[in-house]
Amino acid sequence: MSLESVFKLSLIMNMIDNLSGPMAGVASKVGANVSKLDAASQTFGNMAKAGAAMQETGSQIVNAVLAPVEATFETRRALGELASLGVQDLEAVENAARSFSDQWAGTSKADFISAAYDIKSGIASLSDEGVAEFTSLAALTAKATKSTAGEMTSLFATGYGIYKDYYSDLSDMEFGEMFSAGISDAVRAFKTSGSGMAQAIQNLGASATTAQVPLEEQLSVLGMLQATMGGAEAGTKYKAFLRSATKGGEALGLKFTDANNLLSMPEILDILRGKFGETMDAAEKMELQKAFGDTEAVALIDLMYNKVGDLQDNIVNMYGSLGKGVSVTEQMASAIQETEPERFERLKQRIHNVTESIGNSL
Repeated sequence: MSLESVFKLSLIMNMIDNLSGPMAGVASKVGANVSKLDAASQTFGNMAKAGAAMQETGSQIVNAVLAPVEATFETRRALGELASLGVQDLEAVENAARSFSDQWAGTSKADFISAAYDIKSGIASLSDEGVAEFTSLAALTAKATKSTAGEMTSLFATGYGIYKDYYSDLSDMEFGEMFSAGISDAVRAFKTSGSGMAQAIQNLGASATTAQVPLEEQLSVLGMLQATMGGAEAGTKYKAFLRSATKGGEALGLKFTDANNLLSMPEILDILRGKFGETMDAAEKMELQKAFGDTEAVALIDLMYNKVGDLQDNIVNMYGSLGKGVSVTEQMASAIQETEPERFERLKQRIHNVTESIGNSL
């Protein structure tokens, strides 16, 4: 090793000797500081954990207080919409909504009150108490026919506009009970549902009532047609028949009216059967098509041609059901109600109603 190398090595060793003492002190201080930092970090960690726990507890307290208040929002919103129509006794409607949702599964308070909006907007003459009663009746019919409260209240409002003048001797509630019985019994007797009957009546409109056809016959025809088609199509075909019946009879040299009123469907079918016999061949159907000028009307005649006896029996039975009032609907709704899923749903609605009561007090 050269002298220069030895000199450099001695300088390095000397530097190490001079620095070893101070570095040891520094290391000792660094170690102490690191220990302090670890302790501080643990302390802050514990504080953070404690803060998170306090925050979680606070959130739970806030949610416990606010959840009942929030539970009232849908009902409050629905009541506000109802108030916009001029209903003043909102408490009567809300009490009816609570009572109904406590008893019947599938319709919440808010659903009921929203349905009441359709009733009031469609039947402006109803008192505030009448709105509550009519909505209860429509919602019960929805339960019996596996429909929704909103759908059925819309149908009741439409039905009131179509049929009430024909039954002017009945009070609003008497009419409502009769209409409820008719819809429910149609669902029981025919291959249809509350939704199907709603579509059929809405498509038929006031055509049959204007022709002085009673409700029991309308419901029977619409119900029987739905054995092979949907409600909307049934209403369309029946409307087409009524529109072209008088003209078709005249073209065939037949009379389908009596004192300016259209004869009943069984009577018209009997007259046609008297002309064409028990069955119609292709040429006779072409003659019928030419006379009526409407394929939908002829399709209805073709479907009902050999069912005159059944149609007459259904009309008589429907007439009897209309006279029973709401008892028909209650029996059907009660049969649906007493199952485990329905009971569970009803329990949830009751709990929600209690929660709303707490929210109102808060």
